Amino acid sequence: LEAGLGGAGRSLLNLALNRREEAVAPLLAALPPTVREALDSLSPLSRVPRISGRLLIAHGAGDDSIPFTESLRLAEAASGRSRVVILQTFHHTGPRPFFESARLRARDGWNLMLLVDDLLVMR
Repeated sequence: LEAGLGGAGRSLLNLALNRREEAVAPLLAALPPTVREALDSLSPLSRVPRISGRLLIAHGAGDDSIPFTESLRLAEAASGRSRVVILQTFHHTGPRPFFESARLRARDGWNLMLLVDDLLVMR
């Protein structure tokens, strides 16, 4: 696959496969401007300030696809109109193995209950 990609394709693949936070900015800078603009248009970050209600976010700390720090950025963009819960026992597609940590599961359950309480209070 990589052999058939042009320069822009290789730059995008390098970004997608990257696992080092410090490499993100240089990898983004290496993308052609049109690709950076397309990525920016997919991000909800610029739309968050226009949300009239509260923003409630639950995100797994172990998410391999989207770092939980992106949810922290969304919450910050909401200027105090958000609640973000970072769950220790969930990743992108579901829960971690059950016996990994009962204490973390209990804390995640409590945090989810608080998030649901916020949702119901908003009604």
